[in-house]
Amino acid sequence: MATPDFVLDLRKAVGHAPLWLIGTTAVLTRETEAGPELLLVRRSDNGAWTPVTGIIDPREEPADAAARETLEEAGIVAVAERLAWVHTIPRVTYPNGD
Repeated sequence: MATPDFVLDLRKAVGHAPLWLIGTTAVLTRETEAGPELLLVRRSDNGAWTPVTGIIDPREEPADAAARETLEEAGIVAVAERLAWVHTIPRVTYPNGD
């Protein structure tokens, strides 16, 4: 998925200054006769298989963002049942300096 417009607008205002962006990951499972299955989607930037992830839009609740991203990326309607984990990752600097 492309970079959200609000992030592009922020970049115009702050240049390469660090941005604290809040993201969400939706871990979707289902039971089958063969056992549990985990939904993975392929990332557009590097082709890796990963759970559904995305940046939370301004004023959007994390659970709503997870459901929105699941619908956008996998075409599946999902409902968040619980929060599993909260953490931060080390600072990331992209090749363009962002």
